[in-house]
Amino acid sequence: MAERRMFAKAIVGSARFLRMPATSRLLYYDLGMAADDDGVAEAFSVMRTTGATNDDLRVLASKGFVTILNDDLVTYINDWRRNNFIRNDRYRPSVYRKLLCQVVLPDS
Repeated sequence: MAERRMFAKAIVGSARFLRMPATSRLLYYDLGMAADDDGVAEAFSVMRTTGATNDDLRVLASKGFVTILNDDLVTYINDWRRNNFIRNDRYRPSVYRKLLCQVVLPDS
């Protein structure tokens, strides 16, 4: 996992983001910090370590900030490419790449 992550002001400063509960917003940041280079994070472990709830994750999903990929709460951050640019020489594909392609990028 990378040492640096970024969050676009256009996303985290938007009314759509700021209208969410603070706990959901915090979960978004925590997921972003835990995500791999494809924007995939294991939300269950992040929620367990931070005290976030399933409701916080559901809010993020309902507002379109994340996509929950499976029942184990593997989660994709929808605006990942807007938030983070990763150089090709530093990029490591996600261990969940196949699942990500099936759910988020079905035509890939």
